Amino acid sequence: MAKILMVDDDQEFLEASKAVLVAENYEVILAQNVAEAENLIKKEKPDMIFLDVMMESPDDGIVFAHKLKKENMKIPVVMLSAIGKVTGYSHKRCDEVMPCNDFLEKPVNPKSLVNKVKKILG
Repeated sequence: MAKILMVDDDQEFLEASKAVLVAENYEVILAQNVAEAENLIKKEKPDMIFLDVMMESPDDGIVFAHKLKKENMKIPVVMLSAIGKVTGYSHKRCDEVMPCNDFLEKPVNPKSLVNKVKKILG
């Protein structure tokens, strides 16, 4: 069973996402900030990470994604963001600025969440 780490400061989003993924037979662990995520990555060794762009700071997710890349972390990362709703700017691709494997715009519908896991993990 694949283990997925969800990192987001929105507890309701975390719980809803967990329910959707558990129903699809994935193991899901939750973190509300980067510090919790770092500890869980070391302890739990997830197969995939969903990482919110904006948490305590507007760029927490981006900074953490860069740190994971710099440390040669091989865990696939899907960035999550509602930045398009807030700013009108939509960043739907991964590149040097946003080092990730894929991107999901929030709000995320349950089918898109499950499809993204299947796409990344096979």
